[in-house]
Amino acid sequence: MYSTKALLQKTIWPILLTLFLFVGINVPVNSQTGCSSNDSLRTCNLGGSHTLNYETDPKDIPFTLRSYRRGNAWSYYLEVSTLSGSTFSLFSDNGEQIDISITFTSNGGVTETLSPGVLAGEFNGTTNDASTLLSVGIISPQVPSSSRYSGSFQMELSQYFWIFPIDTETIEFDIVLEVEPSITIRNLGDIDLSNSGITLGQAIEGSEDFCVGGIGFSSYTVNLSSSNGSTGGGGSSSYELGGSSENIPYAVTFSDDLSGTSGIAPSGLGDVPGSFFRQTDETCLTDNARIYISVSPSDWENANEPFYTDVLTVTVSSQ
Repeated sequence: MYSTKALLQKTIWPILLTLFLFVGINVPVNSQTGCSSNDSLRTCNLGGSHTLNYETDPKDIPFTLRSYRRGNAWSYYLEVSTLSGSTFSLFSDNGEQIDISITFTSNGGVTETLSPGVLAGEFNGTTNDASTLLSVGIISPQVPSSSRYSGSFQMELSQYFWIFPIDTETIEFDIVLEVEPSITIRNLGDIDLSNSGITLGQAIEGSEDFCVGGIGFSSYTVNLSSSNGSTGGGGSSSYELGGSSENIPYAVTFSDDLSGTSGIAPSGLGDVPGSFFRQTDETCLTDNARIYISVSPSDWENANEPFYTDVLTVTVSSQ
């Protein structure tokens, strides 16, 4: 009887990513397009939709603002409220909520963190359209599971004479947060198989733990392909270990439950049925997936060579 050692060489993993093109449109300060209707108390380039990138800091919405009366600069107040709910939040299509903070910076560099529906100010006005901005911060601790979040907001500008409001202007705008989906595999190493200590009639078995993580998606699918087998090569079985002149088949399964003892077998094309919940972000500090390998007794007992290898390719795709 031959002492058979089968080695699955270090796995390479092509990772399927969905790419988005983010186009940020910054209107020059001196442009007067997109202005609100009140000539003496107005914003330009705030109304409408503003797309921000989750990975980019700072997340600013630049616009211009002016406040004057009878040809003179006039101080103003502002209030930002949400058109749905009571918090500054963005929502995905599946209802997932990300809480945000909104900070206003006036043309004089005065910065104030806003609260929903609470009047902020007093800010110095100008007779010209001066540069101002809203800054958006992410305060939710969870890793985004969707690629797009949005929310609708309203800014009300007010001028006062003493304690009496004398002029107001209201601007509605949307904030869209886009998250570029990214998926990764970490800690996937070689699997060494040997019949040392295995009696006749027993299968040779092995496993390898690794991590699947990412951002911008909630679940993923898995495909397993063998360079020698029919899933990735020209073999007669889906998964095969190759020797110098002969191959022996093996079975492979996948699991995202490390507390279990078995996995899910792929189809003839290498696709593992179903999808799996993303458990962590790209840092992948803890393993959360496992590959099981098994060589049946009838196959390894009839092996005529001492050394067989295969390259098992693990492909994870975000959903």
